[in-house]
Amino acid sequence: MSGIFELLNIANNGLKTQRELMQISAQNVSNMYTPGYKAQHAIVTARTGDNSFDSMLSSMSAGEGAASLLNDSHGQGTMIAKVEVDMTPGNKVYMPDHPLADANGNIEMSNVDSAAEMLHMSEAVKQYKANLVIAELAKKAATEALNMTKNS
Repeated sequence: MSGIFELLNIANNGLKTQRELMQISAQNVSNMYTPGYKAQHAIVTARTGDNSFDSMLSSMSAGEGAASLLNDSHGQGTMIAKVEVDMTPGNKVYMPDHPLADANGNIEMSNVDSAAEMLHMSEAVKQYKANLVIAELAKKAATEALNMTKNS
């Protein structure tokens, strides 16, 4: 049965990662017309370490308590390693009356690429849906396993 819990944990970590990626893309798009805003990009990596269901139960019995289950370091799957700021300069626009205008009357606009952000968002949504399907299949398998023990 621990295989099902591990599968649910992997899907859960995938859901969290994709939700964070969608939030980063949404933040970038919402600041697309903010002068000086720099786009953010997440670096996604695999989770490492012995974070199986058995090791989580062992840590709970060792006195770490149920709060250890809420720790984001548990499980396998994906996670956001870090969020980087793209320091590429944005386009210069002549707006001499703007408070952020330089000596020449130019302001630097955001460096957000709306087409790239829509692609990132679309990919994150697809991955999110795939993780939901995995979680639903694991739930169905667990239910079937429990039903088999009831009928015997």
